[in-house]
Order: sequence, then structure tokens, then C-alpha cells
Amino acid sequence: MYYILHHQIYFLFFAFIFTFISTWFSFFMHLYAMERLTLKHSDDIRAQILSYLATDDPEIQYLLRLNALLLLTMKDGPSAIQIADLYGLARQTVTRWAARLNKSETPDITVLRDAPKPGRDTRMTETQIALVDKLLAKSPRKAGIAKDQWSGAVLSEYLKQKHGIELKVRMCQRWIRRLEDARLKTPRR
Repeated sequence: MYYILHHQIYFLFFAFIFTFISTWFSFFMHLYAMERLTLKHSDDIRAQILSYLATDDPEIQYLLRLNALLLLTMKDGPSAIQIADLYGLARQTVTRWAARLNKSETPDITVLRDAPKPGRDTRMTETQIALVDKLLAKSPRKAGIAKDQWSGAVLSEYLKQKHGIELKVRMCQRWIRRLEDARLKTPRR
């Protein structure tokens, strides 16, 4: 009888200790373990951020490169493919940025800045660009033109007649391509 009672007391004692420790352990784990943060409307927010980053602004492009390569410096960070997927880039783009840094003799991040491009800046204002973008988003028929598709010649003539904007056919072709690429979210980097 003493033997059974003795074992029951040990059992109850250890059960109490185990329950006490596991309760406190889970309590402290809850305090110290960060739960994954989530955002409402995460797909919409991601799309907005990616469209913001798809700009031609050289400073934003530089910050994008720095941010992407900062992720590569993390010990157990994402791979180049994961970073490319995160930012909607090609894997080769991230690899090219890393190669630029690795070619440098010193750890100088300024090699990630774009060199000044030849040629003059556009003469079109932001308002005019927005007008052309809005125009290209709809068919020429909706703009009152008897054509099924926008071409450089059609756009050039329309802008000259309706808005007094004179652009050569070749420049209109470039704007059509640039704005369609932006609309399809396939930035050329």
C-alpha cells in the first residue's frame, strides 16, 4: 500500500510540475514568438507597390536595386529567383545587379546607379503623357477614328488635329510601345 501511494504521489507531483512548466512555456512562447503579420488586401497593396516601383525615376530604380540586394545579404535570405518573383522582375535582372556589385573592387553600392542616358528628355508633359495613355487604353473607334488599332501614323494625326500636339510618327510608335508595356506591367529593365 505504501508503495502504491508513494508512486501516486510522485506521479501527481510530476504531472503538476509538467503542467506548470508547459503552461508557462506556452505563455512565454506566445509572448516572445512573433506571429506572421498579414495585411488586408495584400494583393492590391502588392500591385500598387509594384506599379510604383515600375517607374522610370532613376532614384526609385536605385532604391529598388538596393532593397533587392539587401535581401541577398541576409544569411538565410531569399534566393535571386525569390527576390525576382517578389518584385516582379526577371531573375537575370537581379543576377545582373549582383554581378555589378561583385565586379567592383570596393564594396561601393553606387555602381548600381544607372549611367546617364544619351539623348534629350521628352518634350511631352506629364499631362500630355497621361492623355496619350488614356487614349491608347481605348480603341481608336471610341475616339472617333475609323481604325481598329492604334499605329504611329494614326496617333500622330489624331494628336495634331484634336489636341495640337505635334509628334512624329516614329515617336508615336515609341509612345505606343512604352505605354502598352507599362499597362501590361512588363517593365524593361
